[in-house]
Amino acid sequence: MNQVLWEMPVPSSALTRGPSFVALLKRECELSFYIESDDGENKAGIIFDGVEAYKCTHMTARSVEMINTAYDKLVRLDGSPWLAEITANSAAYYAKRQPTPKELQHLMICFDDGPCYEVICANFKPL
Repeated sequence: MNQVLWEMPVPSSALTRGPSFVALLKRECELSFYIESDDGENKAGIIFDGVEAYKCTHMTARSVEMINTAYDKLVRLDGSPWLAEITANSAAYYAKRQPTPKELQHLMICFDDGPCYEVICANFKPL
């Protein structure tokens, strides 16, 4: 069963800027956006850590299932074929090396009018 891990602080239709997805150093990625508040515009979002793979699906290519599953919320997808593939590749790489790989998870979030972001990573934290 899929699990909701984080929810948007406001509906994505109310964002003033973004979303923006940026690959950072050391296998981190930042998904950020701006929201209006009483003291002006504030940055919010998520940092993904231990990123192994990510993809972005734009509005016209999103499925109804993607929207229904992860609209305005970060969801852990259980039993994902993509996660199984990346985990197997990672395990083969680490079979001859140290340290052992971290446990990975497949996360997804969809925004109003797109895009939908998917990330295979070890962890995440809100900005």
